[in-house]
Amino acid sequence: MPARLTSRRLPEQGFTLIELLVAIAIMALISVGAFGFLHSTSVSAERLATKQKDLLALERLQGVIGNDLSQWVDRPIRDELGDSLPPFVLEPGGALEFTRRGFSNPLDKTRSDMLRVRYELRDGRFWRLSWSTLDRLPGMRPLASPLGPKGLSLRWRVQGRPGDKINQVWPDTASGASGQSRTVLDQGAPEVINLDMKIAPWGDIRRVYWIPGHDTTQ
Repeated sequence: MPARLTSRRLPEQGFTLIELLVAIAIMALISVGAFGFLHSTSVSAERLATKQKDLLALERLQGVIGNDLSQWVDRPIRDELGDSLPPFVLEPGGALEFTRRGFSNPLDKTRSDMLRVRYELRDGRFWRLSWSTLDRLPGMRPLASPLGPKGLSLRWRVQGRPGDKINQVWPDTASGASGQSRTVLDQGAPEVINLDMKIAPWGDIRRVYWIPGHDTTQ
């Protein structure tokens, strides 16, 4: 008799529950590690962008100050109350104010090319204020622009001439900047301006500005 052919069903192949749980656990660990790496990279990029932005703001601040000081002019003004103010004032509270040239006039209007600028710290920010009219009228508001990064602290110091004593107020007189005598109004500007700044993470930064109109070869 011919042999009878019979078929055998092979056992079905698959994953056990334990194998599935192990695979899921491995995928979870890989996902957590990848997410942590991506998050760390994102945080580092944000910190780097913030530092770069603050550094650019700090460089712009120093450039604006240098540009203003380079165009200083010996011109007293009158404030809103009609009192005379010297051409260059460093107040005891740390605010710096002076007259400068270079006020742009693209429409060729009949007016002066001078303006008054002021630097001060208020509301936790460093500000540049400017008045297009030198002798101010009551109620006149300046144009205010924030400068530099937040969290900046600074201190102005001046010297009448190199080697002179360092002052934190100017004019260097007993009556100070509020005096109305010709001695105060005619004193002009100091020759050397020291600007000490402190900002994280760069620490202490010092800039020295020379005021034009002095003989810097001495």
